[in-house]
Amino acid sequence: MAHKRWRDMAESYALGILEGEELNKFHAHLAADCSVCKSHISKTAEALALIPTLLEPITPASSLKRRVLDQIEAEHAAYVFTRAEEGRWRPIGAGVDAKILRMDGTQQRVTALVRMTPGSRYSNHRHTQTEEIFVLEGSCYFGARLLRQGDYHRAEVGSIHVDMRSDEGSLMLIMAALHNEMLT
Repeated sequence: MAHKRWRDMAESYALGILEGEELNKFHAHLAADCSVCKSHISKTAEALALIPTLLEPITPASSLKRRVLDQIEAEHAAYVFTRAEEGRWRPIGAGVDAKILRMDGTQQRVTALVRMTPGSRYSNHRHTQTEEIFVLEGSCYFGARLLRQGDYHRAEVGSIHVDMRSDEGSLMLIMAALHNEMLT
């Protein structure tokens, strides 16, 4: 192969776009200790590193930035994003609020953030489906078991949660049935 072709490959190599068999051949060429190509890679990398310093940074208007990000999100409908400030907290008990992140009517399941204020309790209930809980902040008792930040709990179908309470308050991610059997 003419050395000009190796130099062209050196530029592609420096850009990180050399692939497959060409990349394998070029690695073998470099292993043969070609100082001309190694120097060309170095010079190309130095030139590429200068490009950002030659550009004048601009800050788009926040409204433009938001529109662009919203358009990107709309084009990727397979992804759903809920920002911390979005959604509505709804009371589900005294001192207990939930923000629904996802509701699946077909599976009859819900994914929600549940916030308990200090000293609050949640009603005793029997699980109609498996319930999963991850404590994000604070702590919460499930009967005599105390779960703290970072702890996970799963309650199987038919199990009963009694004396669910939080002394210091908590924020939990819960994946559960849309409807459990509430007990007195």
